[in-house]
Amino acid sequence: MKVEGQAPTRDERFPKASRLLKRREFLEVQEKGQKLPADCLLGLARPNGRPYSRVGLTISSKVGNAVERARLRRLLRECFRKRQGQWPPGVDVVLVVRQSAKDASFAVVSRAFDGVTRKLQRLLPSAPRESR
Repeated sequence: MKVEGQAPTRDERFPKASRLLKRREFLEVQEKGQKLPADCLLGLARPNGRPYSRVGLTISSKVGNAVERARLRRLLRECFRKRQGQWPPGVDVVLVVRQSAKDASFAVVSRAFDGVTRKLQRLLPSAPRESR
């Protein structure tokens, strides 16, 4: 049972190891990655040779002002945090947020994230899947 204000358990954190941090890493995935379109998101995936998956977020200033972009980043980080166990290990994914996500609710963004997850599982079918 989770108590309000309690820190997330270790497996629900979003450590630096789970993020794409360098421009070079983003560019490699964007140039050589496979496209996974899903509603208001575009996922670009590429194997990384690591035992874990990493995610990077790209949100253009055309999507909205800083407040709106920060909200979308928070929503996507939360989606990844909660569902990273469903992603195959050893893949880097850059999530590009489309303009249609500007006014989207958490449910819409979450559905789009699930769409990317399903396509990622099909792309790498040997990945273990969590039951729902």
